[in-house]
Amino acid sequence: MKKGMVWWSRLLRNRPLMHGGSAAQRFVDSSKHGAQTEARGQSYALTHRLTGAYLYLLGILVALVPLMAIGYLQFFQDSTLRFEAQGLYEATSLLAIVLSTFVTYVTWRCYLSSGEVFLRWLTLAFLGFTLVYLPHALLSPFSNDMMGLFTAYGPASRLAMGACFLVALERLGAPADPPEARRCPASWAIALGIILAINLGLAALVLGPLMDVESVIVGMEALALALLVAGIIVITLRCIRLSLMIIYLLSMAIFAQASVAFMIAEHWSHLWWLAHGIFIAGFLLLSYGVVHAFRTTRSFSTVYRQAEVMQQLRDQQTQTQEALGKLEVANTRLTHQAATDWLTGVANRRQFMKQAKEELARAKRYDIPLSLLCLDLDHFKVVNDVHGHQVGDQVLKQVTATMENNLRPQDLLARVGGEEFQVLLPDSDIQQASKIAERIRASLHELEIRLHDKVVKVTVSLGCAQRGQDGEDIDSLIRIGDRRLYEAKALGRNRVVTGASIWIQVDTQGV
Repeated sequence: MKKGMVWWSRLLRNRPLMHGGSAAQRFVDSSKHGAQTEARGQSYALTHRLTGAYLYLLGILVALVPLMAIGYLQFFQDSTLRFEAQGLYEATSLLAIVLSTFVTYVTWRCYLSSGEVFLRWLTLAFLGFTLVYLPHALLSPFSNDMMGLFTAYGPASRLAMGACFLVALERLGAPADPPEARRCPASWAIALGIILAINLGLAALVLGPLMDVESVIVGMEALALALLVAGIIVITLRCIRLSLMIIYLLSMAIFAQASVAFMIAEHWSHLWWLAHGIFIAGFLLLSYGVVHAFRTTRSFSTVYRQAEVMQQLRDQQTQTQEALGKLEVANTRLTHQAATDWLTGVANRRQFMKQAKEELARAKRYDIPLSLLCLDLDHFKVVNDVHGHQVGDQVLKQVTATMENNLRPQDLLARVGGEEFQVLLPDSDIQQASKIAERIRASLHELEIRLHDKVVKVTVSLGCAQRGQDGEDIDSLIRIGDRRLYEAKALGRNRVVTGASIWIQVDTQGV
């Protein structure tokens, strides 16, 4: 029957390690947990930076898609191909006027509501484009007869819009206009007068004999391109990250690429049609931002998209998680420090008593042996008196390291006094404990500690106690272990007293 129970006994002996590990292992795991939490936080921060860089590069790639299409048509398409659809162009031109008029009105309504100076100039940009582009649309049926005048109003409208875009950026963040100034007829009448003067002046310039029409058209397109690029640079340098300003930036980039296509394209070529398509795409994107502003806060600088709100929530959650992680790390460190001897790094008396009671309860539950060692360095006061306390501290550190090297992973070493230590030995009877104690004693006896050209040698006296024969609670085991420790000192120090021979003698008498 006893042989049949061997496997069960072994299982019970290993069970404490299967359920939560040993006391020493749990003590070590508590210090590792804080480091793992901190490492997870650093890994998340790195991923956050990498994804941010990816989104930034992705935005640049999307903004440059029109340039890729322009390059493809310029280098890989037959430049002699034409698509002269006069009726289609007239219809799209009139549709552009209707759309730009609507967007101008919505932007104006946003300005009346918020008084944002940026929106005033954005309204003027759309208004300028609409009224300067209007002659271009009206002249579409007569484009073949008046090609120079018909063509000139296109880049002129983009030039007027680009100039207002740049001024709007310069006025971003300025104090809002007072309500009485927003509807002032005089200011809007002046704007209309300037736009009318541009139309009449351009007509006189193109129809006059003094200027080369083609040079005027290319010059206006190049100037419009320069203004748009300047606006992009301003947004980039000022690091403007407002919600709708990202859309504004992308729209200006698309408008700039449309100007590039217009400068190199011939009339009715595929590239010329593509230039119109690119410009329309930019206009639709910017109109989305305006309409979105109208339907929310009616201000460009205070609009938050749902994705942006979610991002803010994620940022707040990340900050909270980081703060909780740091707090957890700090708590773990404080807990570890509260359970650790400040000098040697092993468990202190409080932690030893706590885990010893847990191990003792487990030993009783599964009826497995458990032993305790009480250790005291011999004549350690002499070391401090002769060499000083700093040397004494270094000796304690090396003595502790030597003892740990002679213990098993499941054993728990604690410093409970100046030069006093205790070792908890789970799953160990008195014979196993005596072997471990002797191993420690012999290692310290042979240890030579070299400090500042000095050699310090120490010895240790040990007393052993076992659960059951020496008591059922930790206080009883410590009391018996201390008594045997003093016996070892009385017998000449540098020795181990286990009480095993006394126990055998009592058992023999009983038999």
